[in-house]
Amino acid sequence: MATPQTCIECKKQTVSVISTPEGPVCYQCFAEKKNPSKKGKKHDKPEERMQIEFFNQVPIFFPKLPSKLLFACPNGGSRNIIEAKNLKAQGVKSGVSDVLLLISKKGYSCLCLEFKTPVGKQSDEQIEFEKQAEKVGNKYVVVRSVKEAIDTLKWYLE
Repeated sequence: MATPQTCIECKKQTVSVISTPEGPVCYQCFAEKKNPSKKGKKHDKPEERMQIEFFNQVPIFFPKLPSKLLFACPNGGSRNIIEAKNLKAQGVKSGVSDVLLLISKKGYSCLCLEFKTPVGKQSDEQIEFEKQAEKVGNKYVVVRSVKEAIDTLKWYLE
């Protein structure tokens, strides 16, 4: 297991950092940092980086959480047409939340997390999934930072 390092921006301990000339920076701070050289580039995926950082921090904050019950759903991203058709045939659905926790707590069947940037909007398919998930007793939360995702998981599991 990797050794946690301290982010030079937020001073938090994390095992997932980006090395910069100034020192280690966590993915969350890196995603939020104004970087003109990266601004506007299509390959910049802050939601993806938030999710990676979240999964790197989960074992630190929740060492007793059954690891197989918290997972990401492969429902997004760019794919070629053959791969997209194959995944659809296998049952992959667009709009499904990014992360699922299959533990029943607080009267809910499971927890669904959707990662969005502070200005990100849910798609119509994501809104429809949220409605369907909540209608049958699941908790659905849109999280806009790694901290919010960790705090939501803490709240749900307490």
